[in-house]
Amino acid sequence: MKLKYTLLNAFTRTQFNGAQIAVFSQADELTQKHKLQLAKELNLSETVFISSSSLANCDAKLEIFTPEGAGSFAGQAVVAASYLMADSGLVQGTEAKLELNDQLLNILQSHKNQKVQIDIPVSEKYDEYVPSNQELAQIIGLDESQLGYLNYRPMISGCPQPCLMIPLKNNDALRSAQFHENKWQLSFVASLANHVLLFSGEHPYESINFAARLMGKDIGIHEDPPIGTVAPAFGLYLSYGINDYHRSCLLQRGDAHSRISIMEVNVDKQDGKVQGLQLGGHAIKMAEGYFDISDEYVK
Repeated sequence: MKLKYTLLNAFTRTQFNGAQIAVFSQADELTQKHKLQLAKELNLSETVFISSSSLANCDAKLEIFTPEGAGSFAGQAVVAASYLMADSGLVQGTEAKLELNDQLLNILQSHKNQKVQIDIPVSEKYDEYVPSNQELAQIIGLDESQLGYLNYRPMISGCPQPCLMIPLKNNDALRSAQFHENKWQLSFVASLANHVLLFSGEHPYESINFAARLMGKDIGIHEDPPIGTVAPAFGLYLSYGINDYHRSCLLQRGDAHSRISIMEVNVDKQDGKVQGLQLGGHAIKMAEGYFDISDEYVK
C-alpha cells in the first residue's frame, strides 16, 4: 500500500523558509501506532494526519504528531493542513470546519494568495507572579539589563498551554540568549509554564512588529523551533490589562541564518473580554512522496 504525504512550508511564501510540515491527506486506515511511527520516520516538528470527522458539519479531522507522540494545537501544522485541503480540493470554498483534539476550528482560507486564518478557541490563562528579572536573566543566559522592552513585562500567558513571556531590549539579546535548564529547574516558574517565549520590538526586519524565539528544556540550545503553538497566547499577552484592544500584529521567528516564519495574530477585545482571536499565515507546497508500506502494516 502506498501512503501519500505532502511536505509544506508553513508561515511563509518563500521556499525553504517557514516550518517544515508533513501532511497525510488520507489517514482513515492508520492507527495511532502507525501515525507515531510515520512521524518518527519523517522526524519533523509536526506531522499532520487528515481523516473523516464524526462531528456534524465538520469537513475533516486533524491529528498532529511530533516524533515523541500525539501533539496539541500547533498553528503551523493547522495552516499547512488547511492550505493542502484547499489546494487539493478536499474542501471547497473559502471556509472550512476542522476537528482538532475534540474542538471545532473555523478556518478562513484564500487559495489565491495561499493564506489561512484560524479562529482560535479562547482559553485565557494569566499569571503575573514570575521570578525577578535577575533570576529570569540567569535562566536565559543574559545580563539583567537586557530584559525589558517599552512597558512590557515578564508574565505567564496561556491559550491553552501556559508560556512565560519575556520582553528583551533588542534583537541582539534575543539571538544571543541561551536556555539554562539547571536554572529553570531550580525556579518555581518551571511548575507554572511549559516554555519561554522571548520577544522584542527592536529588530532590523521590515514590516514586522515583533521578533520572537521559543526555548525550553526540550529544545536544543541552538534550535529555533516553530512558535505557532504559543502565538495565540502571545496575542492575549499583548492585550492583557487593556479593556478595549483591537490589533493585528506580525510576529517573526528566525533570522537570516534560519528558516524565517511570519505569522499574523489578531486580537479583538471589548469591555475587558476577548471577542475574537485569530492566527493567520501563508503556506507553500514543497514536495510530495510516498511510503511504500506492506498491507500488514495498516491492518
